[in-house]
Amino acid sequence: MLSRRYFAAAFSLALFAAAGAFAQDSPAAGSSPLARLLPPEAAARLAASGKAVRSGSGAPGYLPDHPASAGIRDALAAEKPSILVEAVFALPRARLPDAAARSAELSSIYGILRALGSLQGIEYYSVSHKAMRTLYAESYVIDGPSSRARLADPEPPAPGAVPASETIFAFQRDLSFGANTYRYDFAAYPDAILVKSGNLTRMSFGIVPLIAPGALATRLLVVQADDAILFYVESGTNAPALFKGRLEESFANRAEALFKWFSAKAASNRR
Repeated sequence: MLSRRYFAAAFSLALFAAAGAFAQDSPAAGSSPLARLLPPEAAARLAASGKAVRSGSGAPGYLPDHPASAGIRDALAAEKPSILVEAVFALPRARLPDAAARSAELSSIYGILRALGSLQGIEYYSVSHKAMRTLYAESYVIDGPSSRARLADPEPPAPGAVPASETIFAFQRDLSFGANTYRYDFAAYPDAILVKSGNLTRMSFGIVPLIAPGALATRLLVVQADDAILFYVESGTNAPALFKGRLEESFANRAEALFKWFSAKAASNRR
């Protein structure tokens, strides 16, 4: 297996080589090189280590240059989270040859993100246990916010048939925060998919109530860049200051677990 250092070096070369090539060869309509979609600090960190993570509160700093970002920024301004973690990753790939290929890829991305049942069993690095641990012991789509009736994951949409918007409810049992019900709102753009998830039930850490219903918002924006698929995640909440450091690390590690899950599914779809 390639080392993290090797991957970061290779990704750095690919990222900036693609940005340089753009000056000589314009990309397909509606796409931009990855480096041009990110703030300079985020682009530099992504190139150096394969990811860019930022913790803070209030306003985001790593939002991609994309129309969907305006809504994310406005939502965070209204929510005023005391804990905000942003994480940026990228899945390098060759430039797609035409609009049909881009449409097929967007449908595949939507299908992956909507396959909430496939999150069951994924692992993340647990700060409290200092080891890899299962993130979701259970994860499946349900037929309503007050139901536990398990539904199969929806089939991926056909190319050109991605819904403009959609809401799905899910039951997820997290080994850290327990069993909870979530609402997932999907929005499609010509070159991106935005997913917002929010907890409908109170989240607890052990026996300690930690996050009130509706107080955790996670947004995932996946953008088709010219030379890669950009994967941006932000998680924001208001929680006791005592848990700030632990939650920041947990949110960052969970974002990385989601990216690895997405990457594996995308690779499988290409076979």
